[in-house]
Amino acid sequence: MSYLLLLRREVDQSLLADVLAEMLSLPATAIDVGEDGEDERNWAAPISCTLTRLDGDFPLHLDIYFDDSVAAPSEADAAAWMAARLNTVVAYKSVPLPPSAYWLVGPDGQRTRARLLDEDENGDLLSSGRRVAAVESVIPTLSGVPVRPLPEVIHEFHMRTPITDQLRTVPGSATESPIGDLSYWESMVVRLVSGWPPDGWYPPDYYREGLENRDALAAAEPELPEPARTAFMAALIEVDRLFAEATVDDGGQALASLTGPVPDRWWWHRITDPAPWHRMPGATG
Repeated sequence: MSYLLLLRREVDQSLLADVLAEMLSLPATAIDVGEDGEDERNWAAPISCTLTRLDGDFPLHLDIYFDDSVAAPSEADAAAWMAARLNTVVAYKSVPLPPSAYWLVGPDGQRTRARLLDEDENGDLLSSGRRVAAVESVIPTLSGVPVRPLPEVIHEFHMRTPITDQLRTVPGSATESPIGDLSYWESMVVRLVSGWPPDGWYPPDYYREGLENRDALAAAEPELPEPARTAFMAALIEVDRLFAEATVDDGGQALASLTGPVPDRWWWHRITDPAPWHRMPGATG
């Protein structure tokens, strides 16, 4: 197992070794800490921590490796521990994609999603390191950073689509484009009935895109050969049923108030109660 952590401050190697040892309930001799490129390292140690100096808002990058004999905490717990013991903000990757998606955790344990970029405020590339471009909630020690919703993580958080997956086994459906459209529609419906993972909210423009995808499905059925056509319509009816049961009819008012007029189709008139974006960072209602 390994962690990649970014620290908001420079830290002495011996202090890092002590903090890691305390976190893992191991003697400091079990921790090897060294700079990137150092020749004299104890690579036989159960835990090795390689430091890399960077530009930007996080001057120290920690690459921490644990061998199989170490019961290591989760990366999130390790980041919170390091932030508290070192009295600094620690960043770690939120999801593999997009590359800008990180979590930040402060010394008080407060955690927020953040967008980290490899360029400065003028758009010039940093030689190394990253800067904090935006956060979803305020971290007291990072004053002046814009607070705004970061929906790119939602976009990359894929949902299972069991109804569409079953349909793909029907002859004549595997390579037809309507199946892909149905998968997109089902993924939003599954997300809706699951409480809008990963963060419990969904932006209005994403919701509108999902309904536009349902528009495309309205004309898809005649393009399919049998038996895929019958199976496709049965699958679409089932996804629509899930959507209808989990939503209420507001005449499309909530979405229209934020994104503009909506078409006069039944799915455009339905929405969850409360709206998908009521917990969006910065939302007022």
